[in-house]
Amino acid sequence: MRLLPLIAGAALAGSLAGTAPAAAAVTFDFTTNLGSVDAADLLQGFDWNATRLAREAPAMAFHHSMLIEETWWLTCKPGARPFKAIRVQQDMKVFLTSTPAYSPGRKKVTGFRITGSNAAISATTAGFAVGYPCPESGQGPAIKTLRKVADTTTRTLSAEAGDRTAPLFQTRTGPPTS
Repeated sequence: MRLLPLIAGAALAGSLAGTAPAAAAVTFDFTTNLGSVDAADLLQGFDWNATRLAREAPAMAFHHSMLIEETWWLTCKPGARPFKAIRVQQDMKVFLTSTPAYSPGRKKVTGFRITGSNAAISATTAGFAVGYPCPESGQGPAIKTLRKVADTTTRTLSAEAGDRTAPLFQTRTGPPTS
């Protein structure tokens, strides 16, 4: 099993992603959806104390999201200068199963074991093609030329409690799309 130790990598991933995921001792395999989250990550991510974590633990949920974006150079008028367009090729959310881990005597939540997935949802958008409507107003009526220049895949492990979400770890392959 290929587990991703995140002790040092989370800070780098946060700088790449523009977020600041927690960074104590998360391990998670995005392929198998197995791993563990240390209580310190959740305390930091939600800005909670141990008492609040113990209260929220039974309802805590985790998910793994994946966003695949394509970067294209398009023209929509003959002879026009190309412009950059981003297409969401896939946006997916996997709902994970987890079990809280407790200290001896169940006095304190020490973390969570992520034991797999139980559901997922995925969406995609139509691709760019010559003759399709131009994705940017004012550039012309239809795509005339196109060139795909990059694919970027961003995967995030997050925790959810009520209406709050805390990103715990993020990886990115490919260049930033912004």
